[in-house]
Amino acid sequence: MPGPLDHLIVIEAAQSMPAAIAAMLLADHGADVTKVEPRGGAFFAHDLTRKSWDRGKRSVELDIGHDADRESLRALLKGADIFIHAMEEKHAAALGLDEASLKRDFPALVVMALTAYGADTPFADRPHGEALAAARLGTMIDKGSPFRPGPVYLGHPALHYGQAFLGVIGALAALRARYHIGVGQRIEASLLDAMIAQSPMNNWWQEEGISYIKKGDAGALDRFGRTRLVTAMFECSDGRFLQFHTGGPGGFKAAMDVLGFGDRVQAVKGAEMAVPLSDDEYRIARVEIFDAFKQKPRDEWIALLHAADVAALPVLEPAEVLLDEQVTFVGQRIALPDPDFGTIYQSAPALRYGNTPCATPRPAPAIGADNGDLAALAARTPRVASSATSAIRHPLEGVKIVDFSSFFAVGYGGRLLNDLGADVIKVETPDGDQMRPLPDCFDAAQRGKRDIVLNLKTPEGLAAAHRLVAEADVVTHNLRPGKADKLGIGYETLLGINPKLIYAYMPGYGSKGPKSLLKSFAPLVSGWTGLLCEGGGEGNPPTRSVFGNEDYNNGFLAAAGILIALEHRSLSGRGDYMECPQLHSSLWTTSEHFLDADMQVVYGFRLDKDQAGINALDRIYRTTDGWLCISCRQDDRFAALARAVGQPDLPADPRFATPRARTRNDAALQALLTPFFAARSSAEAFEALDAAGAACEIVRETSWVQDALWEDWAFASNRVIEDKDSMYGHVRMFGSFMHFSRTPGEASGSAPRLGHHTREILAEVGYAPEEIDALIAGGKAMVAKSTTGRITSKVSAA
Repeated sequence: MPGPLDHLIVIEAAQSMPAAIAAMLLADHGADVTKVEPRGGAFFAHDLTRKSWDRGKRSVELDIGHDADRESLRALLKGADIFIHAMEEKHAAALGLDEASLKRDFPALVVMALTAYGADTPFADRPHGEALAAARLGTMIDKGSPFRPGPVYLGHPALHYGQAFLGVIGALAALRARYHIGVGQRIEASLLDAMIAQSPMNNWWQEEGISYIKKGDAGALDRFGRTRLVTAMFECSDGRFLQFHTGGPGGFKAAMDVLGFGDRVQAVKGAEMAVPLSDDEYRIARVEIFDAFKQKPRDEWIALLHAADVAALPVLEPAEVLLDEQVTFVGQRIALPDPDFGTIYQSAPALRYGNTPCATPRPAPAIGADNGDLAALAARTPRVASSATSAIRHPLEGVKIVDFSSFFAVGYGGRLLNDLGADVIKVETPDGDQMRPLPDCFDAAQRGKRDIVLNLKTPEGLAAAHRLVAEADVVTHNLRPGKADKLGIGYETLLGINPKLIYAYMPGYGSKGPKSLLKSFAPLVSGWTGLLCEGGGEGNPPTRSVFGNEDYNNGFLAAAGILIALEHRSLSGRGDYMECPQLHSSLWTTSEHFLDADMQVVYGFRLDKDQAGINALDRIYRTTDGWLCISCRQDDRFAALARAVGQPDLPADPRFATPRARTRNDAALQALLTPFFAARSSAEAFEALDAAGAACEIVRETSWVQDALWEDWAFASNRVIEDKDSMYGHVRMFGSFMHFSRTPGEASGSAPRLGHHTREILAEVGYAPEEIDALIAGGKAMVAKSTTGRITSKVSAA
């Protein structure tokens, strides 16, 4: 298909949902993806999710455990750029597909290994499964349920999407490194990495415990404490729900005015979140606000809040947003022919490119639809290694990114690239990023970067910014439509300065359209695109919070989109315009759901009313003293489970003989399994299942993510880093999430101070010392008051 990756050949050979999603992302943007499936398909091949996650691909059937079929796979790999698998190295070695074998036989190949926990962690021998990882790592307790106590199965597959994003970012970075070192390499991204990659905003350690959010239940109603911020879901007088967010200049006061509390809330000059709530303001923001919203219907509130320039959106079911006027205007709803529904409507590819637009994806293939083309696919021109052109230590070494964004999402995408070796320069105004008052949140998005302060409203400050752009590979920003042009950093202006520039724009809703000028903050778009209904469970109201949101997803997609554009530029020599609004990334990360021919919502899978699972064989079961999670949909795992629960004949029962049959008879299967767990402790049930080889984990009911910051193995693997002399004092935070065999990334450092590197950066683009002094003296640029010691932070949710 046309798109910026139309020169890449990808082989996906993994019975893994994250692998399917990763390959979908590459196929959506032009890559030629062949899905290698076992005969008859994997255990989830007949799920409705296939209609999205396998669109745009070819399908061939090979049982790679058999010698002849494995040779056919190896023939496909000769002509491939990327090989996606989900095998641990021990299993891969038994098939001759381990790192050493692939490196020897296919030296140009980039291998994307999507593992469970990573070979260098204490959990390396545990079975693969999103629910299993969520259970073991405490993710099921991260967001408390308003409907029942205890852990909650993840209704939104955040770990699946997170792992897919990390795999794609890593593989594209390895392709960039291949141009320098001449060969491919193995990159690994695990479900564990996906979990911690979606945790930095709310999880760090600081010696005095400062944080903008309270520890514990991240969905708690008072989680922001006295921070001058409200972002939550509220029920309105018509029984419908909305979310709103008071971020942005004056947003808190404006929202309180709309809600009728204006006379009790002070107006704050500058960054509102830097000023703690008074006792009365705290009562308003954390208690009285709920009754206030029940005084008017949802649509009326949203209109009033938008008129006051306050971010607000309705909470909808998944795919329902595909009917919105903004989605229609920007063309993010696509129609595909479908054998079951006649026509289905899905979200379009998330990334928009000016010079290399993507085609509408083809519908997902039938299993084995391309078996007849196997010989031709295997006869492609082999990819060969080349001589190294330069020695690089990190995969993105030499890439320069100039970031004009504020808040979290775009900054987080840049932070991911910075950790892989890119030089990311954050450009701030003299007032600073509005997220600076939130120390842990700001550090999570900006850690390791360099910082310059320029007043772009002055000719001299703008000229300095243009010098930066002239030497950059990428420019990023999330300014509202039209503002960049007014400031002199619009696309046409910067393209005239640097024709090879990648101009990456990540607004809330799009550069044009009826909602394009609205404010956008996480997690509003997530609720709008269905995540809260996913997490609520069938028949329940939407839940107040889920794991994963558009800030992380937009950051992941921004990083991937930039690397896609750089990959295409390496061949074309031309720059490009790339746009990825939060709307697009949120639609794409609920792509398993769609609309049918009558424009009615169809769930790809759905959390049950008990918030315990999506399937009898992929769920948590209550035991006498807690919960046990199982993930046993595969034939071999199901057989092991049947033996463990004392019913070894279950696989021979026609109702349960195949994955499709088990899905059709799910209620009966759950009824058979429930008594086994209800009669045993979690430890007893785990011992029986684990000994039989049935994939399971005891559900952790306390948080693990904070503990991880102090694990020696996490520090040794660069997943955790430390800075004893940051501007916040002694801190520990999460570091690298992708692991490379030849050119590793290296996370280091904490967030820069405002103007920390102004002199250094201006000198690099040709300013003499006296010119720099003049810019600073005239207020055209600014330097940090000090680059050592602590700064004062008044923000704490405690």
